[in-house]
Amino acid sequence: MCGSVSAIGLEEHERRLWPQLRERLREPGHMMALMRGALGGDVEVAAVVAVTPQGRVRPLAVLATPQEIVQEIRLVDDLRDSDGAGQDGPRRAKIGDYDVEILLDEGVDGPPRPLAILANPWIDQHLLLFARTLWRRR
Repeated sequence: MCGSVSAIGLEEHERRLWPQLRERLREPGHMMALMRGALGGDVEVAAVVAVTPQGRVRPLAVLATPQEIVQEIRLVDDLRDSDGAGQDGPRRAKIGDYDVEILLDEGVDGPPRPLAILANPWIDQHLLLFARTLWRRR
């Protein structure tokens, strides 16, 4: 978890993205958290989660900060709406054959790039299977 100034274990780029992610994914009545962990091999990812007052954690998105993830994402819809203005909401994309929704980082330093992949049943299932595999190794 990280507040306005703390971000233990996160890369500097992820720390800079946190305020934007927190606002775009905020769920009223939930604490927002950004966590980082290994996703097999040498790839580490950061995930945004919402935590209920009772302590139930629900993944909201996986950051697209590792280049290995960014290379797999293919946008399937136009980046502009009918007025020519950019859209701040989720964008349709594909990772392999899987349909996903992503958020774009429309920074001033170049073209929009994938910011985060929104959680969906496919991502939830794979995160759960990966977590179980890690626990069995202990």
